[in-house]
Amino acid sequence: KIGLGHNSQRVINRLKKDKVDTSLIVRSKKERTGFSIILDSEKHDRTILTFRGSNRNLKFNEINSRKLKTKWFYFSSMIGTSFKTLEKLANYATKNNIKIAFNISSYLAKKGSSFLRNILKKTSILVLNKEEAGLLVGKDSIKNMLKKIHKLGPEIVAITDGNDGEYVLHNNYVYFGKPTNVKIIETTGAGDAFASSFLSGFIRKNDVEFAIKL
Repeated sequence: KIGLGHNSQRVINRLKKDKVDTSLIVRSKKERTGFSIILDSEKHDRTILTFRGSNRNLKFNEINSRKLKTKWFYFSSMIGTSFKTLEKLANYATKNNIKIAFNISSYLAKKGSSFLRNILKKTSILVLNKEEAGLLVGKDSIKNMLKKIHKLGPEIVAITDGNDGEYVLHNNYVYFGKPTNVKIIETTGAGDAFASSFLSGFIRKNDVEFAIKL
């Protein structure tokens, strides 16, 4: 959900340039488009300042369900009214045989498993980093956290650990992906990139090893 100002049009123009369907975007006359400001340092540390704007107030009845013809939903971190909408979309997905991939944030992880239970038990693929996993189920070894999170409902659980790679639990087997040895220029969005490429690979081949390598 975005506003009507200049920034909102820039968002739409960029999505269209990247050939992304914009027909489901909801526009608000009263609220501004959300944005983030990233403060980077020479040592690659960063602080992200976020203004959610209209993005925190997406209502379920604003979504044209007739256009939700898909096999997968990809959920990211939403707050406020928008989180309640995610819960309703999770119920909609279950009723319509739509699978859910969920990439949570530290904000939602801090809320705890009981807060996320309704969505987690309907989730096919859950992606989070090591810190978020610790916030969600308590700090432990990655393998133990994978098992604890799996018990909450997700069929596949992926935990990323920065330069130390990623771990994926599926069918009681833990897969490990070793990161490519490249010069690090910028790490902002690395987790999002992994989550989206992992989902893309899994949809294409229904194979965890292929999805990790992608």
